Amino acid sequence: MLPVALATVAFTDHAPIPLWPGVPPGERTGATGHETEGCETPGVPVARCVDRSISNVTVPTLTPYLVAGATSAVVIAPGGAYKFLSWDREGTDIAAWLNSVGVSAFLLRYRVPGRAWLPFGSAPLMDAQRAVGLVREWAADGRAPGLNGSRVGVIGFSAGAHLAGHLSVAWRSRSYPRVDEADARPCRPDFVLMIYPWESVTEPPVSAGPDAASALNVTSRNPPTFLTQTEDDAAHVENSLYFYLALKKAGAAPSELHVYPEGGHGYGRCTKPTVPKGLAVCSWPHRAARFLQTLGVLPLL
Repeated sequence: MLPVALATVAFTDHAPIPLWPGVPPGERTGATGHETEGCETPGVPVARCVDRSISNVTVPTLTPYLVAGATSAVVIAPGGAYKFLSWDREGTDIAAWLNSVGVSAFLLRYRVPGRAWLPFGSAPLMDAQRAVGLVREWAADGRAPGLNGSRVGVIGFSAGAHLAGHLSVAWRSRSYPRVDEADARPCRPDFVLMIYPWESVTEPPVSAGPDAASALNVTSRNPPTFLTQTEDDAAHVENSLYFYLALKKAGAAPSELHVYPEGGHGYGRCTKPTVPKGLAVCSWPHRAARFLQTLGVLPLL
């Protein structure tokens, strides 16, 4: 018998929904510490922080940020090197931006840090596959009114961009046993946005191992992909360069690559206190919106 189906649970806008009914697949109860919040702005207590991070996630959730009448939705995967989640600058702030351009958002709190007993990125991949299936189930049963299940994409930052890339090549079958009807829904994103991706290619200086480098598994079935990164990124711009090249070599759907001279890593939408303003890379949301317009996700202006 299948567990109680979370796909049938009602949800409230901005209220987190557990991804799994009970212990997530591959999880070991008590093996990870208690979930904690921190602040990415030095010297600011969490109570006054507008740039929070979350560590030790053992109960993955999906938080809806709905736009009335929106037909498209994006699952957001914050970064944090698979050690923590950069919750505000790469999560809640991105949901606000997507809502501002008329797209519903679903913020994914996936499991971190890595589980030593699982392959690299395995727990986040399970959570991301489950999240996309749930969003499509909610579109089908009317709990996300007006949402088109064929307009569901993923945006990720740093490790979250790695996760988006991983999902874009690992969607043919679930990496966990079926839970409920949501797992019968496709988990291939209809489009992907990878913002300063990390550990995604084998080429130096990235030199990710074959267990991590999702670019090795790119095919012609990869969804349209938007990539952006800066030349001075410590995680290496080659992640975007070689991932884009893999897409072109495979004959994948038309995609976009945007490279900027400076900005480093972890700038999000350039709205948080520790991020310099006025850099050219801070224009990436505008370019991303235009990309979504070309796909029909947003109306042409």
